[in-house]
Amino acid sequence: MHFDKKMLAAIHQRKFHELDMGPFYDRVIGDIFAFQRRSEDFVVSQAIYQEYYREIILNSFSPDIRFVWVKTEDEYLQRSRLNARAATGNPITGEVYEYMQSFWEPPKIPHDVISNGYGLEEQVSALLDSLGLCVQWMDGEEN
Repeated sequence: MHFDKKMLAAIHQRKFHELDMGPFYDRVIGDIFAFQRRSEDFVVSQAIYQEYYREIILNSFSPDIRFVWVKTEDEYLQRSRLNARAATGNPITGEVYEYMQSFWEPPKIPHDVISNGYGLEEQVSALLDSLGLCVQWMDGEEN
């Protein structure tokens, strides 16, 4: 789920605090329900900055949902990746990411943690194994 133009404009103007995020998360929940009708097992990648909205999503899909915090330890790596994506049209730059971090609330709801960096593939494989799932990596090997 991507931010719409109004939301992106507010973020780039440093007015995120003025946004009503309710309609955005209503769309996120609707999209998750739509995915759920099509597939039993799927992953949604969505940054959820505020605990209030995490709790709404958790309560909407419990017990069929697991949250994973993909934690970034290397801020330079994170910023350089975001800037590289921004160079290809992604609206979230390293500077915007830093601004948005001021709204980040560490999760209190039950969640798993993986670190975005060295050993990421192994962490993802271990997490999927714990869920009884497998993934096929780009090298063609099943884990």
